[in-house]
Amino acid sequence: MTEVNKQRFYKKLAVTGLAVTLVGAGTLGLHYLHFTGEPTVASAAAETYTTTANLNIRSGPSTSNAIIATVKQGTQLTVVGQAASGWLKVSYQGKTGYVSSQHVKKSVSSTTKTYVTTANLNIRSGPSTSSTIVVTVKQGTQLTSTEQAANGWLKVSYQGKTGYVSTQYVKESTDSSEPAPAPAASVYVATANLNVRTTASTSGAVMATLKAGTQLDVTAKAANGWLKITYQGKVGYVSGQYVRALAGMKVVSNPESIQVVVNKQNKLPENYVPKDLVYTTIPFTFKEQTEKKKMRSEAAAAIAQLFAGAKKQGVTLLGVSAYRSHATQSTLFSSYVQRDGYDKAATYSALPGTSEHETGLGIDVTKGDGTCAAQDCFGGTKEATWLDAHAAEYGFIIRYPKGKDAVTGYKYEPWHLRYVGKPVAQAIKTKGITLEEYYGIK
Repeated sequence: MTEVNKQRFYKKLAVTGLAVTLVGAGTLGLHYLHFTGEPTVASAAAETYTTTANLNIRSGPSTSNAIIATVKQGTQLTVVGQAASGWLKVSYQGKTGYVSSQHVKKSVSSTTKTYVTTANLNIRSGPSTSSTIVVTVKQGTQLTSTEQAANGWLKVSYQGKTGYVSTQYVKESTDSSEPAPAPAASVYVATANLNVRTTASTSGAVMATLKAGTQLDVTAKAANGWLKITYQGKVGYVSGQYVRALAGMKVVSNPESIQVVVNKQNKLPENYVPKDLVYTTIPFTFKEQTEKKKMRSEAAAAIAQLFAGAKKQGVTLLGVSAYRSHATQSTLFSSYVQRDGYDKAATYSALPGTSEHETGLGIDVTKGDGTCAAQDCFGGTKEATWLDAHAAEYGFIIRYPKGKDAVTGYKYEPWHLRYVGKPVAQAIKTKGITLEEYYGIK
């Protein structure tokens, strides 16, 4: 283009009010050209804004410009300048574009702090224990927080997820550059009924008495074999003689899954309650309408079909015990410890939080006359033989089969059925394996 033609071109653009900014050595061979009518961008220090609605980021300050990205309400954007007509120039994930200022607000400045969890801890969708669990993190996990919610809750960020945690179970990190060291064992339990005291001595006042099998939030070792713990938001001390560290214990992340694996290494979130518990329609060895007659809705329907199928083939069954709440399991395990001691009780009864009965998917059954309920004599009966052969057709497995003690952690229990759904149950039956072996986990 000749110099005369360039000048004519510029004047035409100015008259029509068009705005063009050419960056780089383009067809005109210039680095920057600012024409009359261009919406100028004022230079400014970068500030953080938050979107108040789902919002398009465009290539220019107009709805006629192409959409670069669409971001969700609540997304943070870095504003690097202000354009004309209520548009803002922003930076987002390495891209620069424009958004309407009508749909963003300046973020309240806050200081990000790093916290460390002092116990295995649920991150919830809201600042309340009634809110759903987003994720469960281990003791010693680092969380970042920019905001304190009401009633002793913190708004935190973890692996790209945002949620809330109770301030009772976090402490401010003194060094955010290094993760806090995880304890050798993630879970501690009381091996006997145990007093929590105000000091690390039997002369300290008793704050509370915990049942055997209760999980403890151990924060430090005190002198003379005592452990410092947190209990209901208070600091206390317990004797280490009656505490067992369970190395490798994990909290399951999918407690609502029909195939959830709960065992001595994988526990349910603290005080977990299934959302869809219903009373079963099958007969039990007792008449009272208690929690032991409940199961999750899908499992309840399946056990009714199993009982009906057995009856058609001349096998009569009765329910013994289905769902157990965390509180019930705590009382039951504690009673076994009092009778037989912790180590023996742990061979046949589950620690609170690790019982399949707490999932609402397990049930103990017995013969139609009620005999041999949860006893070894049930093995070898026609009822046990029928269950072994046909339970998988209804989506159930014999959860603790013979010869698999080392895998499941429990002795043979031909009476304990676990609902996992027909495809998984039939695959486990065909292969002659356990739920742990099916999923390749411990």
